[in-house]
Amino acid sequence: MLTPFRIGLIVIAIGGIWTGIVFDSSIKTSNNFHIDKMNSVSMSLALHGRGIGFYEISSNQYSNSILVKVLDEHGTYVGMKTITNKETVNYFTFDHTGQYTLELTNLSSNPVQLSVEFGDTKSQGFGVSSSIILVGACLLMLAGYFRLKNYISAHPE
Repeated sequence: MLTPFRIGLIVIAIGGIWTGIVFDSSIKTSNNFHIDKMNSVSMSLALHGRGIGFYEISSNQYSNSILVKVLDEHGTYVGMKTITNKETVNYFTFDHTGQYTLELTNLSSNPVQLSVEFGDTKSQGFGVSSSIILVGACLLMLAGYFRLKNYISAHPE
């Protein structure tokens, strides 16, 4: 029997799967780099319209110092950050269609092995799936309310 609680769980699962599909279908690229000390590498990606981009960087060691720059096609800095940990995810906003470049510079005294993913979050596509998850959460709260409203709790005097 489908209760409001079970319907809420199903609706939340559908919304979560939809969000995963939207994010998986976004434009992104990944690459592995070996960067010697004080050297740089870059990777480019064409992004469309306006949106929120991301980069995920994983390293083979804990003590890093990697300078990360995101540049648009005109060479303007969209974002810049120094990464000092083993795993990081950062976001940047882009305002127009064009070729965006992620530039990585190793500021550490040792060479570093990096795994990098760079792309568009496609955040504008999350509106419908977020609404579905919200409806599911409301159904769960409503089911909990109806389940607990008839219970009487004793209060000491």
